[in-house]
Amino acid sequence: MGFLAAVLAAQAAASAQEIRYDGTYSLAPNGDMAVTIKLVPPMVIYQKLRESISNLYLVMRGFASSRANAEVVEKKADWDDSNRTLSFSMKILGAGHNLGDRWEVEVPKPTEFSNLDEAKRTFYFNESAATPAGTIRGISKLILPAEAKQFKWEESRRVASYVMPPTGGASGKILLLWIAAVVFLGAGAALTVASFVIKPAVAETQSLPSEGP
Repeated sequence: MGFLAAVLAAQAAASAQEIRYDGTYSLAPNGDMAVTIKLVPPMVIYQKLRESISNLYLVMRGFASSRANAEVVEKKADWDDSNRTLSFSMKILGAGHNLGDRWEVEVPKPTEFSNLDEAKRTFYFNESAATPAGTIRGISKLILPAEAKQFKWEESRRVASYVMPPTGGASGKILLLWIAAVVFLGAGAALTVASFVIKPAVAETQSLPSEGP
């Protein structure tokens, strides 16, 4: 959230009003994360931002792959004048780390863990940052994949962890090996049967008297 705070601080005058923040971070089974961030500032601040930022995509320059800690793609930024909202969206590739027996997602400071809704597989975090434009305050939601289980928050490491069921890759390989074994066994059985049929036939042919001239 630092880049947003920096823009707001540079573009707006000091104010005691709050800027509402809403962040949704949805994890895919492969660990990629879809991110949507919405900021709702007071009208006066929104108008100042609208007038002074010609291209809202400039705010997202800090998420260039060469600058970010992870590869960020599908970046979008939009103004919503009717709701005085700034919307940002992106996809962070490999945000969830597969450690073999579990997956982990690191959550940076100063994000503060609030609670875990196990039924929704969602971690909630409080967000707060003071800027000359006002205090940015709101909630972030980290939503795990539908298949996730055994999820927990580790405050000391600032890590959300969860377990995913085995992918179909391993079972698919086992199935292919099983099919191959059946095919080879079938082929072996066929050759064995053929040998019993062919050998007597050959022997019988060899035992027949040869025809004279």
